[in-house]
Parts: sequence; structure tokens; C-alpha cells
Amino acid sequence: MTISEADYRAMLARTQRQPASDGIGVDESDLHEMIAGYCRGRGWIALHGRMDCATGRTIGEPDFVILRDGGRVLLVECKSAKGKLRPEQLALSAWAEKLGHKVHVVRSMDQFKEVE
Repeated sequence: MTISEADYRAMLARTQRQPASDGIGVDESDLHEMIAGYCRGRGWIALHGRMDCATGRTIGEPDFVILRDGGRVLLVECKSAKGKLRPEQLALSAWAEKLGHKVHVVRSMDQFKEVE
């Protein structure tokens, strides 16, 4: 298998990047990894769909459904600093709120820690 120099440089840049510890300025996939690791470290169950392709999950469903201690459930949607919710995500969030649930939109690890 051969790889172009441009692809090699892009791959090298991805592997050498260091996400900020608070999650500010990281892309959405890095934030997903940070949140998943945080949940694992606390013994919580984090139900999470793949980001790279469509799955059989409900359209508009938040990125994470987290079962944590004390019977608490967190619904968390991750977005990059400039990311916007899609109409389906807004609709599901509104429906969840009508049922008494809140979908938390987080853009950094600090924001996630505030809702946990």
C-alpha cells in the first residue's frame, strides 16, 4: 500500500495533536473521546453511537445517553465551538424537554463537568 506525502502529513498531524485538557478548542471527535473516558473512569455506562457513519439510532438522538450513579441519566450532545444543532436534534431536544428531560449541549470538557 502506498500513501501520498500529503496524506502522510495529514496523518502525522492527527497523531501528534494534543487536545487541551479542558476540551476547549478540540474538535467534536476529541470531545467524544474525552467524555467516554471520563465516564469509564467513574464506572458509568455511556451509550454512544459512531460518528463516522449512519447507525440504527433514532434520528436526532443525542451523542451520549449516560447512566450514572444515583439513578441519574444524562442526555449529552457534543458540538464543536461553532457547531450547530440540526433540525432533527432540535426537535428531539424539544420533545425530550416536554417529557421532563434535558438534552445538554456541551462544547468543552468543562461544560460537560458542569452538567454531570
